[in-house]
Amino acid sequence: MALDNFIRYMEAKQKERPASTVAAAASGGTAFSLLAAFADEPDGAIALPDLQRAAGMSFLDFSQAVKRLEESGFLTLSGEPGQETARLTRVGKDVALLARPA
Repeated sequence: MALDNFIRYMEAKQKERPASTVAAAASGGTAFSLLAAFADEPDGAIALPDLQRAAGMSFLDFSQAVKRLEESGFLTLSGEPGQETARLTRVGKDVALLARPA
């Protein structure tokens, strides 16, 4: 139920965005790029440096996306600074399936 509401919300937000914003987002990584990077991780956990490489994002964009995903409840962080691992929450796993490349 919550996932259906989220999908409808994201579809509505996407329709509101101007085409230039969509094109700009497509040229670089987004929070969904991070979620898509989890597609091949069966345990739903990736070391942050590996996640950044997989998403192809700059450090600033990556750190902001990780923060947004953590604050939204899609992932959790654990480990010592420099050795941190991102792990998907249950909801994060559901959304990562949607973000998975075709």
